[in-house]
Amino acid sequence: TICGIHRQRLHATLRQAAEAAGAELVTAAEVTAVRPGTPGGEPAAATWQTSTGDHTGEAGLVVAADGVRSAVRTQLFPDARPRYAGSTSWRAVISDTSFAGRLVEAWGPGTEFGALRVSDGEVYWYGEFVHPEGASFADELAAARAHFSGWAPWIRAMVAATPASQLLRHDVYHLPGGCPRYGHGRVVIIGDAAHAMLPTIGQGAATALEDGVCVGRMIAAPVNAGTGLAAALTALDQARRPRCRQLARQASLLARFGFELGAGWRQSARNTLMRLIPPGAPLRSGASITRWAP
Repeated sequence: TICGIHRQRLHATLRQAAEAAGAELVTAAEVTAVRPGTPGGEPAAATWQTSTGDHTGEAGLVVAADGVRSAVRTQLFPDARPRYAGSTSWRAVISDTSFAGRLVEAWGPGTEFGALRVSDGEVYWYGEFVHPEGASFADELAAARAHFSGWAPWIRAMVAATPASQLLRHDVYHLPGGCPRYGHGRVVIIGDAAHAMLPTIGQGAATALEDGVCVGRMIAAPVNAGTGLAAALTALDQARRPRCRQLARQASLLARFGFELGAGWRQSARNTLMRLIPPGAPLRSGASITRWAP
């Protein structure tokens, strides 16, 4: 089963849990430097900038979860750089009570459209399409409606029901090959900072959540029980990096087979092949993604 949740609600839940655990939250802060430190030796340190100036704090462990343009990864692994995927994506959450709860996705030449319910009264939709980097449209909503004007009625209806204030569009970036390792000194790199992948299999936020759980179960818990930090960081890297690289490869393959496929006979050939695939095969493939545990 695929379940959708609005990201704002997820953030609120995580923030409440952090505050309940006694975490001090500092917002509007830009990390400018990290000293990785040494497991069993020098502590790590992070320097960040706010409106009141520069601040530095030491830590036994720095968890770098600062996204595809990670300042921490850039400092520690400067050769691991994000790359434009060749596509951009509209996204919106709209009011809707009639759409089914399951994830539905449609492919066309150079474009994909998908939708998923995120609450009893809300549906999230996205429309990714091949386009030059950094483009802008004078009227984003008009451009989206024009782009999907020849698509299925349910797709046109969702775009038509979207208020301009709810529509977002962002270029898609990924990290080919991922970070060469997820641990460096007393720093662990997680989420898009470590393995930003194409959104075609919907595992970006999901793998970041997996990472967060694994930091607790594979680093915090064993270190508190007496395991050395270096060994714990190595164990997490050995568990997470192969999985995330596999998912990134699957995402790239699905993009090439899906919306990146050109027009004409390629579409017909792909669709015919899809009809010949036994129903159990996609289910097994999906299970390999969702039923993972360290």
